[in-house]
Amino acid sequence: MLKTMGILMVLLGAAGTGGSMALAVYRSNVLLRQLLAAMELLHSELSFRRTPLPEAMDALAHGSQGAVAAFFQAMARDLALRQERSVAVIMRKNLMRSSFTPQARRILQQLGNGLGQYDLDSQLRAVSLAEKRLQERLDEARAQQAGRIRSYCTLGVCAGLAIAILAW
Repeated sequence: MLKTMGILMVLLGAAGTGGSMALAVYRSNVLLRQLLAAMELLHSELSFRRTPLPEAMDALAHGSQGAVAAFFQAMARDLALRQERSVAVIMRKNLMRSSFTPQARRILQQLGNGLGQYDLDSQLRAVSLAEKRLQERLDEARAQQAGRIRSYCTLGVCAGLAIAILAW
């Protein structure tokens, strides 16, 4: 009886681990979609309204959710205080505290290098480039999402079954 309960617990734990890995893939794609939407909004704020960066970052925070909103809120606060000399330094500091994927961090850091230092056209090109790279990354992630989620779930169940068989 105890052995059976232990095996069931191992099975559930392994399946849960596989499910949590699948959920991480899904959340990563949601984050990329939110960042892409934020870049589109930033492009609009800079090109049409000519909004200063601290206010634009605040608008991005209000137009986003979760980790993306928290990141842009921190950016708006730090840009308003302007304790650092450049947007790139502020961006790097806030990216280190974020839960973004390494690819998203790299894209946003490159964006930070182009914001606040050059003329408006150069900044808009940097935002457009970030949009393009985020879209490419999102397309890659979407293409792999179904297979990866299925693989993680299957791997979790199979690992649990293997352990159960060995324990039996």
